[in-house]
Amino acid sequence: MDFWSQLGLVALAVALGVLVGAEREYQGKAAGMRTHGLIAMGAALFVVAGRWGFDLDVGTPGVDPARIAAQVVAGIGFLGAGVIFIQRNLVFGMTTAASIWMTTALAMASAAGLPWLAVAAAGLHLAVVTGLNPVERLIARHARHSGRLRLRYTSAAGVLSESLATCTEKGFSVAEVSSELDSETGERITILTLDGRGSVAELTKLLSDKEGIVSVRYEDLWEAGRSNPGEGADRR
Repeated sequence: MDFWSQLGLVALAVALGVLVGAEREYQGKAAGMRTHGLIAMGAALFVVAGRWGFDLDVGTPGVDPARIAAQVVAGIGFLGAGVIFIQRNLVFGMTTAASIWMTTALAMASAAGLPWLAVAAAGLHLAVVTGLNPVERLIARHARHSGRLRLRYTSAAGVLSESLATCTEKGFSVAEVSSELDSETGERITILTLDGRGSVAELTKLLSDKEGIVSVRYEDLWEAGRSNPGEGADRR
C-alpha cells in the first residue's frame, strides 16, 4: 500500500475519533475532540506500523502483523481508567472511558483496511450514546429504588406531613421514619426509608422547592451500607 493510501486510513481514523469526541464535548465531558482525535491517530499509526512498517514477510516464523495492535488494546485501558472516578459511592466517567475504548477500535479497524466498517461502527456508537438518552430517562422514572431520604427543615407545622404525601404521590412507600432535633439551629432532621418505583430526581426537586425545607439528600440503601457497615441492609 502506498503512502497516500496509508495516510487516508489514518486520516479517516482521526476524523472518526474527532466525531466521537465532539459528542463527549457536547455533553460537557473533559475528554473531548482533541483527546479522542489523538487517541485515534495513535492507534491507527500503531496498526499501520505493524502491518507495513517492518520489512518482513508475513509468512516468516514469529512474524505477526497483529502483535502491535494487540498491545494497543491492552494499553488503552490505562487511558480509560484515568477518566473514571468515584464520588460519594457514585461512579463517573464510565461512558467516556467506553468512548475512548470505542475510538481505539474504530481507528484500528480503519487502519487495518476496513474503512466502511469503521464508519458504520461510528454511526452505531453515536446512535447508542445519543439515542438511548430518552429511553434511560423513561426507565429512570419507573425504576425501583430503595433508599433513605434525609430531610432538614424548620419546625413549621405541616412540613413533614406534606413531604410524606409527596413521597406517596411519586410512587414511594415510607417504611420507616426517624426524627431528631438540631439543638444548635432549631431545625428538625427526619430520615425516611423509602421503597418504590419512581424518579428520585423529581422527588428531591419537589421536596427542595417546598417552603420550610432546608435541604434534601437521598442515598440508596447499598450506598448507606458501604459508608456505615452493618446498616442499610435490604429489608425485603
